[in-house]
Amino acid sequence: MKHARILLTGAAGKLGRAMRPFLAPHAEVLRLVDCQALEALHPNEETFTLDLNDVPALHRAVEGCSAIVHLAGHPREADWDVLLPANIQGVINLWEAAHANGVDRIIHASSNHAVGFYPRQEILDERVPPRPDSRYGLTKVFMEGLAELYAHKHGLRAFGIRIGHCAPAPSDARMLSHWIHPEDLAALIMVGLEADYDCEIVYGASANSRSWWSNHRALALGYRPQYSADAFEAELQAHTSGQPIAEYFQGGSFAADGYTNARSPIF
Repeated sequence: MKHARILLTGAAGKLGRAMRPFLAPHAEVLRLVDCQALEALHPNEETFTLDLNDVPALHRAVEGCSAIVHLAGHPREADWDVLLPANIQGVINLWEAAHANGVDRIIHASSNHAVGFYPRQEILDERVPPRPDSRYGLTKVFMEGLAELYAHKHGLRAFGIRIGHCAPAPSDARMLSHWIHPEDLAALIMVGLEADYDCEIVYGASANSRSWWSNHRALALGYRPQYSADAFEAELQAHTSGQPIAEYFQGGSFAADGYTNARSPIF
């Protein structure tokens, strides 16, 4: 299935740069949006330099698009004055622009930190209640909820990916559970672009046997990961943080940062 026009937000970021070459062949026009200036690298690319809080410019960028791949946002923990405009208000503006311009679907980058306060011994699926481990994780919970609202109220298909760590290879023991190769992430985004669904949450992980997540919905919709962190187990299993809180929770250092819960069974 080839879309007439796909919009990619955060196109200058780490994930956006990695996903561009995979997305370009699947759109007649790949429209790139970022607050940093971009150069078109493929003949069918268009570039827009804008902030998602510039509503008129955003509507012009969204106009005519059938699908949005939303990778923009502040990618780590920060104070609220950083996270609110980037991960809350900008997301509201994007969903409203999508609805107003008749976009069919949004594939959006949620995060493992939306559920980072679950213990590592628990296996999660898409039905578990959110349990964010940070302010950043909470912004991703908000985005998942916003996607639910627009899917059920307005019929905008929403495909949220709780991404683990995307890189060409894992680099520590935690990643043996939640790592995803860029090609597998691209394949998962393609599922979001092509599958028939209303509103879904899936997990962004390769075929890792130590995974904390049951990704049965992604598999049912056609996801077939080609990579696994298992090949790195002998090399990385001893590469832990050494912090009891970080090693107990799935969210790792995000969960441990500022942790003061004296009633926790960990203490």
